[in-house]
Amino acid sequence: MSQKCALYMPVAGEVIPMDEANDYLADDLVGGTGVCIIPDGDIFFAPVSGQVVLVSENLNSVAISTPDHLTILIHAGLDTAKLQGRGFASYVKVGDKVTVGDKLLFMDRDFVGLSAKVTSPLIITTPDKIRDLSINYKANSAFVKFMEISL
Repeated sequence: MSQKCALYMPVAGEVIPMDEANDYLADDLVGGTGVCIIPDGDIFFAPVSGQVVLVSENLNSVAISTPDHLTILIHAGLDTAKLQGRGFASYVKVGDKVTVGDKLLFMDRDFVGLSAKVTSPLIITTPDKIRDLSINYKANSAFVKFMEISL
């Protein structure tokens, strides 16, 4: 019997395939697989329980490793590194344990949208662990299950 891991929407918004958000993401998949979310909110929450293994110095991305050794990367916005952390804040640090729904990071969508895209990738950076993946593209509220992964 295979194990399953559920991911919950980290922010309210529209879930779209990677290739609809950015050709680079679709072509390269940044070393993983996933989706993008066009956020309706400014606060991103943990989509899964685990340990924080990355908080970028620009405060625009957080990665969580689950007990099943999946690593989930949330990157707030596209091309946001050039903002050098302006418009972002982190609620967590590397080593923190988080549960689904804990606050991870803040993105000031109005400010970020002036010079970058607010569309935010959610990437599973350990695709070798995935046996099957099911995505609900109709999910649009935070805390709603939108992805199920068979390991």
